[in-house]
Amino acid sequence: MPEAQLTYEQLDLIRRIARLLATEVDIYHTLQSVVQWLAESCHMERGVIALLSENEEEVQGHITADAIPAARSDRMRYRPGEGITGRVFATGEPVYLPQLAEENQFLDRSGIRKGLDLSKLAFFCVPVTYQDHIIGTLSVDKNRSAVEDPAGDMAFLNEIAQLLAPFVQRRRLERQMDLYHRAKQFDGAFARLIGRSTAMSEVQKLIAKVADTNTTVLITGETGTGKGVAAEVIHQLSPRTQEPFVEVNCGAIPEALVESELFGHEKGAFTGASQKRTGVLERAGSGTVLLDEVGELPLAAQTKLLRVLQKREFERVGGGKTLACNARIIAATNRDLSTAIVDGQFRSDLFYRLNVFPIHMPPLRERGKADIMLLVDHFTQYMAEKSGKDILRIDTPAIDMLTAYHWPGNVREVENVLERAVLLADGGVIHGHHLPPSLQMNRYAESQENLGSFDALVRNYEVELITDALKDTNGNQTKAAEQLGITKRIIQYKIHKYGIDYRRFR
Repeated sequence: MPEAQLTYEQLDLIRRIARLLATEVDIYHTLQSVVQWLAESCHMERGVIALLSENEEEVQGHITADAIPAARSDRMRYRPGEGITGRVFATGEPVYLPQLAEENQFLDRSGIRKGLDLSKLAFFCVPVTYQDHIIGTLSVDKNRSAVEDPAGDMAFLNEIAQLLAPFVQRRRLERQMDLYHRAKQFDGAFARLIGRSTAMSEVQKLIAKVADTNTTVLITGETGTGKGVAAEVIHQLSPRTQEPFVEVNCGAIPEALVESELFGHEKGAFTGASQKRTGVLERAGSGTVLLDEVGELPLAAQTKLLRVLQKREFERVGGGKTLACNARIIAATNRDLSTAIVDGQFRSDLFYRLNVFPIHMPPLRERGKADIMLLVDHFTQYMAEKSGKDILRIDTPAIDMLTAYHWPGNVREVENVLERAVLLADGGVIHGHHLPPSLQMNRYAESQENLGSFDALVRNYEVELITDALKDTNGNQTKAAEQLGITKRIIQYKIHKYGIDYRRFR
């Protein structure tokens, strides 16, 4: 079969696009210019460029000749094999449809062909491939009467896609790295996600990847791990940062009022509805909605939320007017939703819609002592400023207790413990006895399991006094005993009894 020949107009447009890609920085402006030029120069209308999502499991239509609202863009998602775009994404093979009206698989989720006679339109879709990896698709319509050489048109679009691929990939990586580095700055958004452990670094990288998109995010993790903070950071790093961030705790709302809180209600919709109420999804506008404890939603509300995620629309309770949802949805839960699905308490289709980009917040016990001390220092300084106190340091026994504790309440528990300690502290030093009994007993739990709380507290206080004295005397047991007003024999006995390593203070 002879190689398709490109027309002068097509070659000239390829030249213009190449020059644009060499000078332009803004990926969205560049790609929008490309689809506009396709319409103006080659009669290829309604061009759509769909880009690979951050989880690399689907493509989403971001670019059209005319900017499309976020709600419509969010509907233009295609998983492998889903519709024509999904077929090209899955196979990497271009598709030409001589007549759209005869193709049942054509989904038209963009809605840009509404009211048009599809029998008069031909459709082209080609993959955007970088190093054998599909990172998007390019599709256009063309009036059937204007299609003279479909093979030539397909070859032309493939050339465009090859030009776009390295530009798209480079800009995606540059945008992610720029966002990540800006967020890592001292006063950046990541300043709230305290921690330098590998687990927290992975969380930060995932946030940097997904923040600049409209992708739905599901944040999982135990209570107190910082799921709400992570959601706020995503919002701060997103293009929606000037729009509202609205948080709703699905588990704290009575079941009868959940739908009213999320979707709003009309006056008279139910007993007690004396006036119209605007729901969370409507109040958020084009901002971000955090559905905290989403696993607690009743099944009826889950069904309506699924519709929001699928079609980006909803009605107020008792209302007949369909409203568009332009907000980004972030969900968070401490429940195992997979188990909830098996138990019939959570819809599997809703889970798959929420779980587009999962982020797991690690428990504090898995983050290491360094992260614990970073959190301790942060909350100590914050609580000291808040209460008007001057806290100079935390003594060694208290540090040992803080780092040895397993923190079942995670970061929230650290905050509460340090708030208490700062309030109790006097003299500018936080001592071990300023910490809750649970932390003091934890230090000797293994060797003193049968001791009552009083004996444990006495022993912890003795350890604290001896450790401070050894610290002040650089590990000299004789001088430490003199400082405490006891004999050297007694301090040596206590050091042996409590397993204190006096050599680490030298």
